[in-house]
Amino acid sequence: MKKTDFEYILGLLKKYVGWELSEDKYFVLDRKIYNFVREKDYSTVEDLISDLRNGQKTLLWQVIEALTLSDTCFFRDYKVFSGFENRILPHLREANRSAKKLRIWSMGCSSGQETYSIAISVRNRLFAVSDWDIKIIGTDISTASISKAQKGAYTPFEIQMGMNARTMIDNFHQDGEMWQVNRNIMDMVEFRRYNMLDDITFSDAFDIIFCRNVLRFFSVEAQADMIRSIYKNQVPGGFLYLGMGENIADLDKYYDPIRGMKCLYQAKLSVSKPEVTPRSSNAGGEQTPREAPSMPKFVRPDNLRSIGSGTLRSVDPNRYRRN
Repeated sequence: MKKTDFEYILGLLKKYVGWELSEDKYFVLDRKIYNFVREKDYSTVEDLISDLRNGQKTLLWQVIEALTLSDTCFFRDYKVFSGFENRILPHLREANRSAKKLRIWSMGCSSGQETYSIAISVRNRLFAVSDWDIKIIGTDISTASISKAQKGAYTPFEIQMGMNARTMIDNFHQDGEMWQVNRNIMDMVEFRRYNMLDDITFSDAFDIIFCRNVLRFFSVEAQADMIRSIYKNQVPGGFLYLGMGENIADLDKYYDPIRGMKCLYQAKLSVSKPEVTPRSSNAGGEQTPREAPSMPKFVRPDNLRSIGSGTLRSVDPNRYRRN
Protein backbone atom coordinates (compact mmCIF):
# COMPACT_ATOMS: atom_id res chain seq x y z
CA MET A 1 0.00 0.00 0.00
CA LYS A 2 1.37 3.40 -0.99
CA LYS A 3 2.15 5.93 1.72
CA THR A 4 -0.49 8.32 0.37
CA ASP A 5 -3.11 5.54 0.45
CA PHE A 6 -2.08 4.60 3.98
CA GLU A 7 -2.41 8.22 5.12
CA TYR A 8 -5.83 8.43 3.46
CA ILE A 9 -6.99 5.32 5.34
CA LEU A 10 -5.69 6.78 8.62
CA GLY A 11 -7.66 9.94 7.91
CA LEU A 12 -10.88 7.97 7.39
CA LEU A 13 -10.38 6.05 10.62
CA LYS A 14 -9.82 9.24 12.59
CA LYS A 15 -12.85 10.98 11.07
CA TYR A 16 -15.39 8.19 11.41
CA VAL A 17 -14.31 6.18 14.46
CA GLY A 18 -11.84 8.48 16.22
CA TRP A 19 -8.79 6.25 15.94
CA GLU A 20 -5.47 8.06 15.78
CA LEU A 21 -3.10 5.32 14.71
CA SER A 22 0.63 5.73 14.28
CA GLU A 23 2.78 4.56 11.39
CA ASP A 24 3.81 1.44 13.32
CA LYS A 25 0.37 0.04 12.48
CA TYR A 26 1.22 0.14 8.76
CA PHE A 27 1.89 -3.59 8.34
CA VAL A 28 -1.26 -4.57 10.30
CA LEU A 29 -3.49 -2.29 8.20
CA ASP A 30 -1.68 -3.21 4.99
CA ARG A 31 -2.40 -6.91 5.53
CA LYS A 32 -6.05 -6.25 6.38
CA ILE A 33 -6.51 -3.97 3.35
CA TYR A 34 -5.05 -6.57 0.98
CA ASN A 35 -7.31 -9.24 2.47
CA PHE A 36 -10.29 -6.94 1.89
CA VAL A 37 -9.20 -6.23 -1.69
CA ARG A 38 -9.04 -9.95 -2.47
CA GLU A 39 -12.37 -10.63 -0.73
CA LYS A 40 -14.17 -7.91 -2.73
CA ASP A 41 -12.44 -8.79 -6.04
CA TYR A 42 -10.69 -5.46 -6.52
CA SER A 43 -7.75 -5.52 -8.91
CA THR A 44 -5.60 -3.23 -6.79
CA VAL A 45 -5.66 -1.24 -3.53
CA GLU A 46 -5.71 1.90 -5.69
CA ASP A 47 -9.06 0.83 -7.18
CA LEU A 48 -10.50 0.44 -3.69
CA ILE A 49 -9.17 3.83 -2.61
CA SER A 50 -10.68 5.38 -5.74
CA ASP A 51 -14.14 4.08 -4.79
CA LEU A 52 -13.68 5.30 -1.22
CA ARG A 53 -12.76 8.77 -2.48
CA ASN A 54 -16.00 8.77 -4.50
CA GLY A 55 -17.91 8.67 -1.21
CA GLN A 56 -19.40 5.17 -1.20
CA LYS A 57 -20.59 5.07 2.45
CA THR A 58 -21.55 1.39 2.50
CA LEU A 59 -18.09 0.47 1.22
CA LEU A 60 -16.53 2.88 3.74
CA TRP A 61 -18.04 1.08 6.71
CA GLN A 62 -17.16 -2.30 5.27
CA VAL A 63 -13.53 -1.18 5.12
CA ILE A 64 -13.63 0.26 8.65
CA GLU A 65 -15.00 -3.00 10.03
CA ALA A 66 -12.38 -4.96 8.12
CA LEU A 67 -9.68 -2.82 9.75
CA THR A 68 -10.97 -3.31 13.29
CA LEU A 69 -7.98 -4.02 15.54
CA SER A 70 -9.30 -7.01 17.49
CA ASP A 71 -6.98 -8.83 19.87
CA THR A 72 -8.97 -10.82 22.37
CA CYS A 73 -9.23 -14.09 24.24
CA PHE A 74 -11.10 -15.53 27.19
CA PHE A 75 -9.98 -14.24 30.62
CA ARG A 76 -7.33 -12.02 29.07
CA ASP A 77 -4.79 -10.93 31.72
CA TYR A 78 -5.07 -13.43 34.56
CA LYS A 79 -4.39 -10.92 37.36
CA VAL A 80 -7.17 -8.63 36.21
CA PHE A 81 -9.80 -11.39 36.19
CA SER A 82 -8.45 -12.91 39.40
CA GLY A 83 -8.94 -9.60 41.22
CA PHE A 84 -12.33 -9.09 39.58
CA GLU A 85 -13.60 -12.52 40.59
CA ASN A 86 -12.02 -12.81 44.03
CA ARG A 87 -12.31 -9.24 45.33
CA ILE A 88 -14.56 -6.96 43.30
CA LEU A 89 -17.48 -9.35 42.82
CA PRO A 90 -17.60 -10.46 46.49
CA HIS A 91 -17.56 -6.78 47.42
CA LEU A 92 -20.49 -6.03 45.10
CA ARG A 93 -22.33 -9.16 46.22
CA GLU A 94 -22.32 -7.68 49.72
CA ALA A 95 -23.02 -4.12 48.56
CA ASN A 96 -26.01 -5.15 46.43
CA ARG A 97 -27.28 -7.94 48.67
CA SER A 98 -30.69 -6.31 49.21
CA ALA A 99 -31.49 -5.30 45.65
CA LYS A 100 -29.71 -8.28 44.07
CA LYS A 101 -29.01 -6.21 41.00
CA LEU A 102 -25.80 -5.84 38.97
CA ARG A 103 -24.95 -3.91 35.80
CA ILE A 104 -21.70 -4.42 33.82
CA TRP A 105 -20.62 -2.92 30.49
CA SER A 106 -17.91 -4.50 28.31
CA MET A 107 -16.78 -1.84 25.79
CA GLY A 108 -14.90 -2.85 22.65
CA CYS A 109 -15.99 -6.43 23.30
CA SER A 110 -14.87 -7.70 19.87
CA SER A 111 -16.24 -11.23 19.29
CA GLY A 112 -17.48 -11.61 22.86
CA GLN A 113 -14.74 -13.46 24.73
CA GLU A 114 -14.32 -10.75 27.38
CA THR A 115 -18.06 -10.38 27.90
CA TYR A 116 -18.60 -14.12 28.35
CA SER A 117 -15.57 -14.27 30.67
CA ILE A 118 -17.24 -11.61 32.82
CA ALA A 119 -20.48 -13.58 32.87
CA ILE A 120 -18.69 -16.79 33.88
CA SER A 121 -16.92 -14.95 36.71
CA VAL A 122 -20.21 -13.46 37.89
CA ARG A 123 -21.85 -16.88 37.96
CA ASN A 124 -18.87 -18.33 39.83
CA ARG A 125 -19.01 -15.68 42.57
CA LEU A 126 -22.68 -14.83 42.91
CA PHE A 127 -23.64 -18.47 43.21
CA ALA A 128 -27.47 -18.45 43.19
CA VAL A 129 -27.70 -15.80 40.47
CA SER A 130 -31.14 -16.98 39.40
CA ASP A 131 -32.69 -14.53 41.85
CA TRP A 132 -30.41 -11.63 40.83
CA ASP A 133 -31.23 -9.02 38.19
CA ILE A 134 -28.01 -9.14 36.18
CA LYS A 135 -27.33 -7.40 32.89
CA ILE A 136 -23.96 -7.60 31.14
CA ILE A 137 -23.79 -5.59 27.92
CA GLY A 138 -21.06 -5.98 25.32
CA THR A 139 -20.60 -3.30 22.64
CA ASP A 140 -18.33 -3.04 19.62
CA ILE A 141 -18.17 -1.06 16.38
CA SER A 142 -17.86 -4.18 14.23
CA THR A 143 -21.14 -5.70 13.06
CA ALA A 144 -19.33 -8.94 12.22
CA SER A 145 -17.84 -9.16 15.71
CA ILE A 146 -21.20 -8.49 17.37
CA SER A 147 -22.84 -11.15 15.19
CA LYS A 148 -20.22 -13.71 16.22
CA ALA A 149 -20.57 -12.73 19.88
CA GLN A 150 -24.34 -13.14 19.74
CA LYS A 151 -23.96 -16.67 18.35
CA GLY A 152 -21.57 -17.61 21.19
CA ALA A 153 -19.84 -20.30 19.10
CA TYR A 154 -16.04 -20.60 19.08
CA THR A 155 -13.42 -22.78 17.41
CA PRO A 156 -11.30 -25.22 19.43
CA PHE A 157 -8.38 -22.78 19.09
CA GLU A 158 -10.43 -19.83 20.38
CA ILE A 159 -11.94 -21.79 23.26
CA GLN A 160 -8.53 -22.86 24.55
CA MET A 161 -7.20 -19.30 24.62
CA GLY A 162 -7.36 -18.37 28.31
CA MET A 163 -9.44 -21.22 29.77
CA ASN A 164 -8.63 -24.46 31.49
CA ALA A 165 -10.52 -27.68 30.81
CA ARG A 166 -12.76 -27.37 33.89
CA THR A 167 -14.00 -23.90 32.90
CA MET A 168 -14.63 -25.07 29.34
CA ILE A 169 -16.66 -28.11 30.42
CA ASP A 170 -18.69 -26.16 32.97
CA ASN A 171 -19.67 -23.32 30.65
CA PHE A 172 -19.55 -24.65 27.06
CA HIS A 173 -20.68 -27.67 25.13
CA GLN A 174 -19.55 -29.07 21.80
CA ASP A 175 -21.77 -28.48 18.79
CA GLY A 176 -20.17 -30.17 15.81
CA GLU A 177 -16.70 -28.69 15.39
CA MET A 178 -17.53 -25.60 17.49
CA TRP A 179 -17.80 -24.96 21.22
CA GLN A 180 -21.09 -23.30 22.15
CA VAL A 181 -21.60 -21.10 25.23
CA ASN A 182 -24.17 -22.68 27.56
CA ARG A 183 -27.61 -21.06 27.64
CA ASN A 184 -27.37 -20.05 31.32
CA ILE A 185 -24.33 -17.91 30.45
CA MET A 186 -25.75 -16.51 27.21
CA ASP A 187 -28.90 -15.41 29.02
CA MET A 188 -26.80 -13.08 31.18
CA VAL A 189 -25.39 -11.07 28.28
CA GLU A 190 -26.58 -8.75 25.53
CA PHE A 191 -24.57 -7.46 22.57
CA ARG A 192 -25.03 -4.21 20.65
CA ARG A 193 -23.15 -2.39 17.91
CA TYR A 194 -21.84 0.94 19.18
CA ASN A 195 -19.48 3.56 17.73
CA MET A 196 -17.69 5.22 20.62
CA LEU A 197 -17.90 8.57 18.85
CA ASP A 198 -21.68 8.41 19.31
CA ASP A 199 -23.43 9.60 22.46
CA ILE A 200 -25.20 6.97 24.56
CA THR A 201 -27.11 6.87 27.83
CA PHE A 202 -28.48 3.63 29.26
CA SER A 203 -31.54 3.26 31.48
CA ASP A 204 -29.34 2.13 34.41
CA ALA A 205 -25.84 3.23 35.35
CA PHE A 206 -23.15 0.55 35.56
CA ASP A 207 -21.46 -0.88 38.65
CA ILE A 208 -18.49 -1.98 36.54
CA ILE A 209 -17.26 -0.88 33.12
CA PHE A 210 -14.56 -2.75 31.22
CA CYS A 211 -12.86 -0.53 28.62
CA ARG A 212 -9.56 -2.32 28.21
CA ASN A 213 -7.07 -1.57 25.43
CA VAL A 214 -9.65 0.50 23.55
CA LEU A 215 -9.12 4.18 24.33
CA ARG A 216 -5.41 4.07 23.55
CA PHE A 217 -6.22 4.06 19.82
CA PHE A 218 -7.99 7.44 20.03
CA SER A 219 -6.70 10.99 19.97
CA VAL A 220 -6.19 12.83 23.26
CA GLU A 221 -9.25 14.99 22.51
CA ALA A 222 -11.42 11.94 21.81
CA GLN A 223 -10.15 10.19 24.94
CA ALA A 224 -11.17 13.15 27.11
CA ASP A 225 -14.64 13.19 25.56
CA MET A 226 -15.08 9.43 25.91
CA ILE A 227 -13.94 9.20 29.52
CA ARG A 228 -16.50 11.87 30.33
CA SER A 229 -19.21 9.85 28.56
CA ILE A 230 -18.12 6.67 30.35
CA TYR A 231 -18.34 8.42 33.71
CA LYS A 232 -21.83 9.67 32.85
CA ASN A 233 -22.94 6.03 32.58
CA GLN A 234 -21.12 4.91 35.75
CA VAL A 235 -22.51 4.50 39.25
CA PRO A 236 -20.71 7.04 41.52
CA GLY A 237 -18.19 4.90 43.34
CA GLY A 238 -18.40 2.23 40.63
CA PHE A 239 -15.41 0.57 39.02
CA LEU A 240 -13.65 1.10 35.68
CA TYR A 241 -11.12 -1.34 34.19
CA LEU A 242 -8.64 0.01 31.64
CA GLY A 243 -5.84 -1.76 29.78
CA MET A 244 -2.41 -2.36 31.25
CA GLY A 245 -0.35 0.82 31.09
CA GLU A 246 -3.01 2.94 29.36
CA ASN A 247 -2.55 6.66 30.00
CA ILE A 248 -5.94 8.24 29.26
CA ALA A 249 -6.60 11.97 28.98
CA ASP A 250 -8.70 13.48 31.82
CA LEU A 251 -8.98 10.14 33.64
CA ASP A 252 -8.03 11.72 36.98
CA LYS A 253 -10.88 14.23 36.70
CA TYR A 254 -13.43 11.44 37.02
CA TYR A 255 -11.69 8.43 38.57
CA ASP A 256 -9.26 7.52 41.35
CA PRO A 257 -6.89 4.54 41.06
CA ILE A 258 -7.43 1.60 43.42
CA ARG A 259 -4.11 0.89 45.11
CA GLY A 260 -2.89 -2.66 44.83
CA MET A 261 -5.10 -3.57 41.87
CA LYS A 262 -3.76 -3.04 38.37
CA CYS A 263 -5.88 -1.29 35.76
CA LEU A 264 -8.72 -0.61 38.24
CA TYR A 265 -10.24 2.81 38.99
CA GLN A 266 -13.14 4.04 41.11
CA ALA A 267 -15.58 6.68 39.92
CA LYS A 268 -15.55 9.88 41.96
CA LEU A 269 -18.76 10.71 43.78
CA SER A 270 -19.12 14.00 41.96
CA VAL A 271 -17.21 16.21 39.54
CA SER A 272 -17.96 19.60 38.04
CA LYS A 273 -18.55 19.00 34.36
CA PRO A 274 -18.79 21.70 31.69
CA GLU A 275 -21.61 21.61 29.17
CA VAL A 276 -20.77 19.31 26.27
CA THR A 277 -22.34 19.36 22.83
CA PRO A 278 -23.85 15.88 22.31
CA ARG A 279 -22.31 13.74 19.61
CA SER A 280 -24.44 12.11 16.96
CA SER A 281 -27.08 9.67 18.15
CA ASN A 282 -26.65 5.91 17.91
CA ALA A 283 -28.85 2.91 17.53
CA GLY A 284 -27.85 1.25 20.79
CA GLY A 285 -28.96 2.95 24.00
CA GLU A 286 -31.70 5.29 25.10
CA GLN A 287 -30.94 8.84 24.03
CA THR A 288 -31.11 11.66 26.55
CA PRO A 289 -29.35 15.04 26.76
CA ARG A 290 -26.01 15.13 28.55
CA GLU A 291 -26.51 15.59 32.27
CA ALA A 292 -25.15 14.49 35.63
CA PRO A 293 -24.49 10.74 35.95
CA SER A 294 -27.65 8.64 36.07
CA MET A 295 -28.39 6.98 39.39
CA PRO A 296 -29.58 3.36 39.47
CA LYS A 297 -32.63 2.30 41.44
CA PHE A 298 -30.78 0.15 43.92
CA VAL A 299 -29.05 1.19 47.15
CA ARG A 300 -25.55 0.63 48.44
CA PRO A 301 -24.72 0.09 52.15
CA ASP A 302 -23.35 3.07 54.07
CA ASN A 303 -19.90 1.57 54.51
CA LEU A 304 -17.93 0.06 51.67
CA ARG A 305 -15.21 -2.41 52.49
CA SER A 306 -11.51 -2.16 51.72
CA ILE A 307 -10.27 -3.79 48.53
CA GLY A 308 -6.62 -4.66 48.10
CA SER A 309 -4.46 -1.99 49.72
CA GLY A 310 -6.84 0.82 48.70
CA THR A 311 -9.75 2.01 50.81
CA LEU A 312 -13.04 2.63 49.07
CA ARG A 313 -15.15 5.62 49.99
CA SER A 314 -18.35 5.55 51.99
CA VAL A 315 -21.39 6.46 49.91
CA ASP A 316 -24.68 8.12 50.84
CA PRO A 317 -27.30 5.50 49.85
CA ASN A 318 -29.73 8.19 48.73
CA ARG A 319 -27.36 9.13 45.90
CA TYR A 320 -28.14 5.83 44.25
CA ARG A 321 -31.86 6.31 43.70
CA ARG A 322 -33.30 7.62 40.46
CA ASN A 323 -35.56 10.64 40.77
